[in-house]
Amino acid sequence: MLYLCEFCCFCALLFEGGTATPDGILCSLGIDSRYNEGCTELAKYLFYGLYERNPVNLEHVIEEFPEEMLDDVILLIKAECVHLYCNPLNFSYLLPYVSHWRNLHLYCMTKAEYEDEEAAEEFKISSFVSMVQDCYRIGVPYSSQGHIQRFDMFMVEKWPLIQAFALEGIGGGSFFTMKYELMDMSEKLWQVYNRLDPVSLDNLLTEAFRTYYSHGLISSSITDKSKSQQPLVLFGKHSSLKDLESYSFNFPSESHQVRNTGPQASTARHMILQCVAPKGPLACSRTYFFGTTHTPYLGNQNTEQKETEVL
Repeated sequence: MLYLCEFCCFCALLFEGGTATPDGILCSLGIDSRYNEGCTELAKYLFYGLYERNPVNLEHVIEEFPEEMLDDVILLIKAECVHLYCNPLNFSYLLPYVSHWRNLHLYCMTKAEYEDEEAAEEFKISSFVSMVQDCYRIGVPYSSQGHIQRFDMFMVEKWPLIQAFALEGIGGGSFFTMKYELMDMSEKLWQVYNRLDPVSLDNLLTEAFRTYYSHGLISSSITDKSKSQQPLVLFGKHSSLKDLESYSFNFPSESHQVRNTGPQASTARHMILQCVAPKGPLACSRTYFFGTTHTPYLGNQNTEQKETEVL
């Protein structure tokens, strides 16, 4: 699930100002963007792996309707809102991921309306036109991290969705690149993807972190259950050597939260993570800091104020 703090990262990109800042970030999936890998990567991030090649617990999706139905999605992320086009078939799968998004503008037909293929295609194009009508510069996640390409706005112009924009009557009536300035947002988006956010941390702890260790012990005869040979994550004030030595998997629910284990019950500013090889003596520990952890001392403001009043 996409947390609101992650949307703040997108908002920061769109509030930078200047000619290098787009009015919105466009993400179109499937055939509409000629299966652009950058758009697919952004969708994987926004929808928490829903668009992975082998999504967990979604085998039944392909059985119910073709993959192109799931890919029938257009997103325009703006600083103050998000525009989303989808169809009535994939809506139920997207809903858990978008229901908490603020200022969401949804474009979706009813099942009865969607049965008319021509009307459905016209609705998609008109929805896209409505999304971008207040924009001048539009960012595109052109490349994925695994396949970097040189940005070519004329290749974007060949996307079926962009070509349909020029249709008279239902489209914008002109070539998309003549009306809007396109810019590549790939590298800036990669910086967002690579941040340790609540979703990526949860993914790390529940998959490659805990699963690797627990599954490795299934067929093992290891009897060493020492606390120093267990994977762990400790936050804030609960990450001292004393806590490490007395570590157990039974956590009090409130006293070990990230939000209250920092100085004076504030948000934790660091964590300690330990990975352990389940069938060997190897272990690796790292300390991670959440942003700036040092607050400079500016002197005793009250004393300085009193001295000023006396003078």
